[in-house]
Amino acid sequence: MNNSNPVIIKRGRRSAKSGKHSGAWKVAFADFTLAMMAFFMVLWIMAITNEQERKDIAHYMRTHSIFDGSPALFEPGNSPFPVDLGGSPSVVDHKASNRLPPDNPRPGMSEYLKVPKGDHAPLAGKGDKLNSVIDSEFAASSELSLLLSSFQDLAKEELLQNNLHVEKVSSGLRVIIQDDKNHQMFARSEQTMSPFFEDLFLHLGGLFRSIENKIIISGHSDASAFKGTQSNNWDLSGARAFQARKIMAAGGMPTNQVMQVNAFSSNRPINQKDRFASENRRVEILILTKKAESELEALFAEDNINNPVKKAASAATANQPVLRSQELYE
Repeated sequence: MNNSNPVIIKRGRRSAKSGKHSGAWKVAFADFTLAMMAFFMVLWIMAITNEQERKDIAHYMRTHSIFDGSPALFEPGNSPFPVDLGGSPSVVDHKASNRLPPDNPRPGMSEYLKVPKGDHAPLAGKGDKLNSVIDSEFAASSELSLLLSSFQDLAKEELLQNNLHVEKVSSGLRVIIQDDKNHQMFARSEQTMSPFFEDLFLHLGGLFRSIENKIIISGHSDASAFKGTQSNNWDLSGARAFQARKIMAAGGMPTNQVMQVNAFSSNRPINQKDRFASENRRVEILILTKKAESELEALFAEDNINNPVKKAASAATANQPVLRSQELYE
């Protein structure tokens, strides 16, 4: 007997819910990825910064907002370390300390920013020579004190130990950039600066952008004489000082910050025993205190009877020939 039971095939309909895959997992994964990126960024910042810079970054995050007109933290224009677009880092762009006043902190490239730990070395502010990093006029200017620290840190770099020196003088900070046997700022009798020193002056221009103090730039040469040309060491030292001003302006220094550009020829050698020594070929930058700036401005004021410009003008006028007819009418 044949079983004729029919075969029944039931086709079930899939619900619309089970047919489509939800994209909620993508949102969750994106959140996880973002959190991991932030985590590793925090680890990276902690690895390359010192304690003071971490405090500065935290202060910036707490007190600045993109909604109140404050500059963006990672905006390229806010960085004091411009990127070398040639593809390689500058010799000194990341070398100097980036400690700025707490009201305007900027996180820096601080793997290289080493500061004294409070020992009794002069640079720590307790030594016999300096007694304090900041004294007299500097006590009222946190900008100058931080600039002094930046220069001191920069001068300690191995590549710059023989080329950059900074000292405090009664009128401000004296910064000396000079030649040595390994690095020449200019070729003989030339005004074009070498790439090594050009990088240095570009970086200095960025440092001066953070202060308002006026500066004086002076050029100095050795005692080598020119032969068979109309040029001399006066022209050469002045042209080199102007070249330094031009490069620092390209690095971010405001042009109106320069109060004077001077030429000294070979009259003020650092090495007086050897007036032909390489260290005598140099450019000096004097960063004036507010008091020194006021005294210099008063010297050249219009109402100052001892104004050297007015004296020179009076002498030139008195030296002009006067016609006899003019004397009669006057």
